[in-house]
Amino acid sequence: MPLFDASQLPLRTWCEGSREDAVTGLVAFPDFHSHIPRCLAAALDSGRLVALAIGDVDGLKDHVERTNSTNPASYGHLAGNEVMATVGATTRAWFHEQPFNSGCAATFGGDEVILAAVVEDADQFHQALGTLRDRLGAALPVTVSFALAFVVGSDLPSERDRGWNHHFTNVLLATVDRTLFTHKAARRAGGNDGGIIAVTRPPQHREPAETGTGPSPLLPMPVGTEIMRVMARPARVGGRDFLLLPCRGPIGQRGTRLRITFPTGTSKTVVAYALRGQAAVPYTAVATGVTRVPLTVQAVRDRTPRSVPLDLATALERAGLDWTAVPAHEQAQILQLIKEAGTLEIRAGRITAAVDTVAARKGR
Repeated sequence: MPLFDASQLPLRTWCEGSREDAVTGLVAFPDFHSHIPRCLAAALDSGRLVALAIGDVDGLKDHVERTNSTNPASYGHLAGNEVMATVGATTRAWFHEQPFNSGCAATFGGDEVILAAVVEDADQFHQALGTLRDRLGAALPVTVSFALAFVVGSDLPSERDRGWNHHFTNVLLATVDRTLFTHKAARRAGGNDGGIIAVTRPPQHREPAETGTGPSPLLPMPVGTEIMRVMARPARVGGRDFLLLPCRGPIGQRGTRLRITFPTGTSKTVVAYALRGQAAVPYTAVATGVTRVPLTVQAVRDRTPRSVPLDLATALERAGLDWTAVPAHEQAQILQLIKEAGTLEIRAGRITAAVDTVAARKGR
């Protein structure tokens, strides 16, 4: 096993004085588990945003068995140790690149890592975690999947008995860990690849408030081709059932269309609304006792506007007019009429009529 320089442990102010794990060179879990409750509570009490992520190597057991059956020099968990040593080295290098003033990276459960840090922006950390996942996937013969949660002061319990911070930390770790393995199981059942990132929110201790000037623990909803795996929380608001996503809700009353894949594998296009600043999608009542529902969320692309032919675009530019002033359904009708023109003369007349229509919309 490699010998690590203790001064290069992936920690900044948090968990100082900890021992390193002999295989990964990360903070040993017993020391992490001892230090982190106090660090976490102090950061949240001061109004900071804390990110907590757990990563698990996908298919490590299968990799070890396959290596042992094909490599005569490999036995026991040697192949697994090689993987975890690379996980540790890659995670350490990534950690030292991050702008954290407070945080650490530790081992967990033999083939898992824990990342905890005070962050300025949830979306930036989410993207940085994606970078780590991709680096690990490139350096390893297997992938690594993550789950994470963002925690703020309002997530702290209002009643604080003796040892509350240790209990609070254990509940957080359990929530993130269960999110990770729930989504890994759903991914395997669907035949999808590993290397996922699933997002959750801590258990609710008090009524959520509208997002104010403090740090937001919510991520933006996916756009374009992005896919998010989230753990949604059932809630009843105004007599209707919703699933609350760990994402910011859309601005305005119209909502945003999302493609949701449910644990059963069925998919449905729904409209997401903002409830107290959090994204929520309508849903029929879930089974009694279910507190979390794993979902895969994708953005629904807006209909691509039909391309404007060159002669119409030139005429509009010459007149200084904006084609988008015409509603989409009228655009489609005009473009169809131009397309159906039987002669150049008819086409030119219809181009002129189209320009006049845009000008009329502008009141010119």
